[in-house]
Amino acid sequence: MILSTPRSPRGRGFVVFREIVMKHASQTEFWRPVEVVLPPDHGSCIDKWQALNALTDAAEQFELTHRTLGVLKALMTFLPDRLIHPEPGRAIVFPSNKTLAHRLNGMPDSTLRRHLARLVTLGIVSRHDSPNRKRYARRAGGAELAFGFDLSPIARHADQLQAAAERAREAREALALLRARLGTLRHRLLECEGLSSVTEDARIALRRKPDQARLTELSDRLQARLEEVELSNADAQNERHIQAGYKYISDSKGGSKNALATKKRNEEYPSDEPHETTKPISLQEVTARCREYQSYFPDRITSWLDVVLIASRLAHMLGIEREVFDEACRNLGQESAAIVVLCLLENAGRIKNPGGYLRQLSKDGRAGGVNLRALMPSVGEIVS
Repeated sequence: MILSTPRSPRGRGFVVFREIVMKHASQTEFWRPVEVVLPPDHGSCIDKWQALNALTDAAEQFELTHRTLGVLKALMTFLPDRLIHPEPGRAIVFPSNKTLAHRLNGMPDSTLRRHLARLVTLGIVSRHDSPNRKRYARRAGGAELAFGFDLSPIARHADQLQAAAERAREAREALALLRARLGTLRHRLLECEGLSSVTEDARIALRRKPDQARLTELSDRLQARLEEVELSNADAQNERHIQAGYKYISDSKGGSKNALATKKRNEEYPSDEPHETTKPISLQEVTARCREYQSYFPDRITSWLDVVLIASRLAHMLGIEREVFDEACRNLGQESAAIVVLCLLENAGRIKNPGGYLRQLSKDGRAGGVNLRALMPSVGEIVS
């Protein structure tokens, strides 16, 4: 809230502005207006429309409705200056309820009074009532005596208003990011296993008013389930994808064309050690034969999950689109797709189109014909 003060019974628990206005605060001891002897100071003034925007952004924090903000906007239109001065009595507007209701397109008097009382209760504006509770102004000799609604509390608490508005904007951006992440995870999980209880919970949450705790919880559940499903698929596919296949050694401008040519060469010249294609590739073998990644990620790899995460980042560095890498993970399995990316990095100088190369490998992997060991370089050298 803008200012922490004791809460009165009429405040109904809201933290509000409290202003103590001294009589004759705008006059010197010689009964002359202050502005006559002091130069104008606009340093602490605030643009009334910027203030209204800030209050609109932070409306939920102050429990302001759009109709209450509409009444405040109407009050601001009666202030001739664009800037609201922080000095008490310098920003008083004095429209009658009839005039104010007319500017609000005929708002009922009872409704108008309720919203005005709300603004006063929150301390956004303060009342300066005449003895007969009428609103008017008297001018004489350059001095002005006005009775009505004073907008100066807005200027005096401009910093707190702007801070509250900034917090509200950051909270909305965080919620939007959470919603986007939840929607993406839900879409990926639907592609992997179809409808489930967690994807249905996510759909319902996305249709309702955003709640940060609920969105975070569902995102974590979806992420955990997605990792479980993808790793399970990878385990089921790895054996088949690693066994039968052919070598991919180099590439040029056309990824698909050269990959098909390499397939033909491998059919003509089969491997001299067929038993090697049936042996699972170990994590130690990958780290021993693919070392170029260490130039970018020097930390020690301890699990296949580390390999998958590194490959995901390397794919972006190699210019491979996210959709292509995700498709390779689905067709080859996460671990196999990660090995391919590490091998592409080893041959980055000769493979001109890594994305096309990986796309063709992904298509062939779906048919069960990728020999990853043949693609990997020997220990201490790069495949030529």
